[in-house]
Amino acid sequence: MPKYYVKDGAEQTVLIAKSPIDACCVAVLTRFNTFVVNGFYIVSEIGLEEEHAEDIIFGSNDVLDVISKNFPNNPEKDDDLLK
Repeated sequence: MPKYYVKDGAEQTVLIAKSPIDACCVAVLTRFNTFVVNGFYIVSEIGLEEEHAEDIIFGSNDVLDVISKNFPNNPEKDDDLLK
């Protein structure tokens, strides 16, 4: 699986994933502390230093849709949030 560099302007991470959208979703769910509202995420296979023509940009609303459809809820985590 390829290495992806994901950033949202405030946060950035590097991870290995099956696809650019999977990398973005995993970054949002496990690595980033916030979710961008009406913003975007940049996913690159090249690096974080600068933007590249090959980079993929996902709108935050699209990422949220993919997360809600493809990443099951974890009831234990939801319960932990209520404590």
